Amino acid sequence: MKSGKSALAAQFGPLQRKTFASALSQFFEEQCPQMGGQLTRQILVENVQKLVEAFYPPNTHLRMGQIMWPAVDENEKAAYGKTIEKTKLKPVFVDMIAPEDIKAVLAGEKARAIRQRATVRLFKQAKDQGAVLTGVDVATMMRLSPATISNYVRQWEKEHSEIVPRRGTIHDMGRSVTHKKQICHRVIVQGKSIETVARETNHSPEAVTRYIKDYKRILACLNKGLTPKDTAFVARVSENLVYEYMNLIADNQLDKHKECFKSLHVNCKCKDKFEKWI
Repeated sequence: MKSGKSALAAQFGPLQRKTFASALSQFFEEQCPQMGGQLTRQILVENVQKLVEAFYPPNTHLRMGQIMWPAVDENEKAAYGKTIEKTKLKPVFVDMIAPEDIKAVLAGEKARAIRQRATVRLFKQAKDQGAVLTGVDVATMMRLSPATISNYVRQWEKEHSEIVPRRGTIHDMGRSVTHKKQICHRVIVQGKSIETVARETNHSPEAVTRYIKDYKRILACLNKGLTPKDTAFVARVSENLVYEYMNLIADNQLDKHKECFKSLHVNCKCKDKFEKWI
């Protein structure tokens, strides 16, 4: 019996080692001996194999018109100077061409409208899978300029009163005055909770909280009679950001803080940056 098992092992045992995992383990053993022993190599091999499976899925997983794209994980934290190499990626499957696109073409819909809808779809599909795309990602996929993608998104957000989940908004990167306006109005004027507004605007609760804290800090400074320049120093923000929030405060609470703005109208030297003068 024992000899039978040995014979089977001799015949079929090598098949267990004719795998990608075995080849990778052998490669590490020969080319990177400083990595350690078999247990260390096994952990490395398992993690590399997971990456390969994520980034190179079987073609049977893809529908017609669908592609895989390496997006940034939604839970990744953005930081100044953080490179993409140090950023956690998450492959997503998105529909470059969807059945509704073909129907729209047959119905004679304008190409621009079809492309705009496809642009928004790509951002939303990535978000549904726990990842976020940048404007450059979508521009590359659609062979359009980032400026065109940005125009599509801005117009869509204006016409549909919703925020498209781009990486810049989800991770609070770059300038987003329009998003600040919507967020501050919903929290300050409509009285919605941070969690509700975060969900409605596709922002993290941390980003929404930061916007509201800046809004309230700047308003408190202005009510104390500080100039925009002094307010920027006290609130530890840029002077331009102070002017952005001054306009938001005027939109949301002008009647309540009218005297404050009258004083600013007299004392401020940079009136051209503040639009809502009374």
